[in-house]
Amino acid sequence: MRKSGRIREKGYYSLQITAYAVTALFIAASLVPLAWMISSSLKDGKSIYTFPPNWIPKVPQTVTVALDFSGMAQQDRQAFEAEAAKATWFAWKKLQNESIGEMRVVGTLNGRKVLEAQTPSYLFTAGRTQIVPAQVFTDAIMRIKLPIIRSNGYTHFRWYGDEGAEVRPQPDAAEPPADSPAGKVREFLQQAKFMKAKLVSVTQQSNWLRLFDNYITLWTMNAKTDSGFDYPKYLLNSAVVTGATIAFHFFVGGLAGYALSRLISRKWAARWMLFFVATIMIPEIAILVPLYLTMEKLHLVNTLWAIILPHSAWGIVIFLFKGFFDQLPGELLQAARIDGASELRIYNRLVIPLSLPIFTVVGVMTFLAVWNEFLWPLVVARQEPVWTLTVAINDFQNRQSIGPNVLMASLTVATLPTLAVFLFCQRLIEKGVAWTGVKG
Repeated sequence: MRKSGRIREKGYYSLQITAYAVTALFIAASLVPLAWMISSSLKDGKSIYTFPPNWIPKVPQTVTVALDFSGMAQQDRQAFEAEAAKATWFAWKKLQNESIGEMRVVGTLNGRKVLEAQTPSYLFTAGRTQIVPAQVFTDAIMRIKLPIIRSNGYTHFRWYGDEGAEVRPQPDAAEPPADSPAGKVREFLQQAKFMKAKLVSVTQQSNWLRLFDNYITLWTMNAKTDSGFDYPKYLLNSAVVTGATIAFHFFVGGLAGYALSRLISRKWAARWMLFFVATIMIPEIAILVPLYLTMEKLHLVNTLWAIILPHSAWGIVIFLFKGFFDQLPGELLQAARIDGASELRIYNRLVIPLSLPIFTVVGVMTFLAVWNEFLWPLVVARQEPVWTLTVAINDFQNRQSIGPNVLMASLTVATLPTLAVFLFCQRLIEKGVAWTGVKG
């Protein structure tokens, strides 16, 4: 068929439509799990398990509890803070799977406001295992837990003094439904025997900012608390291991590839390349035990070096560097030698600037392999301070204190660097693969 001066074979359009349809199908199949992961990272613990699945997260609610301290026998700041803490932590523990984004308690004495207590959901998640590990709610327990709440800042208390502050009149709000978070909090506190203050009202208001509290939780829970993990530390460990491995590949792989390409004869270069390529064929599981014993003899077990050193030189990296350096113009390098430049100077001043695409390919390939590696870090780094992100996320699944929504947030954070690398390095990756001679 001839149209607009171009010749197209029969069936051209049907083949093109099929190719686009298959591509769109694969893209959708890849993006649906990613979209579900991001959506789940913004949900509360209960919404994740609803059926049929709900893709749009519920807006968290700020539940405000108004208490009257006038009828209490003990009327001092400590007693008032204990009442506010009981209304917050005991009620929230009972309803921990509801879409509560924040709990606020406003306490009044003789018609004047004396205390405000504020607890966002990320602080409740961080302190839940310490303050309310079980659903046992008594006044004695809160007297023990209140110093911990204060010292860790799990609840922000604001004291207005003995004279208090004027209570601003609030517009009459409709009573929340019984099945709403505020309605369930009100029902729980009305039946509670541990409360000494009088419950005045319970209201709720949507709070969009609390949608992202699952991410903030990752940075507030650390190894110094009973939560038992330090997410920023694991993220830093993964970054250090990945960055150091990439640096080793650039240094060792780049110099080795340049030597095989330009400094030794083709005969010996071919023999050495056979050796390096042969290392690719050895399964990782086959050398796992010998590698571990080597790290143990070097006293490197349970250190980051034990994860980094086995990745310091890959045969595939040397193969890619050599393939790229073979394509560089030899006349340019020879001219530099005639001018008296040393091989190291030629490599630094000419070869590296001309080889940014292959360095990008190697960097991205190394990043994906090392950042997502699980088996070797799990074997050689058994102590919690040297866990990488993949090992820590595997441990998260076995902890009852970490809900599935927080787990999804940790997975999203772990995925973002990979997406960023592909987004910013795509053109250099395509150019580097083309120059190395590796064909798809």
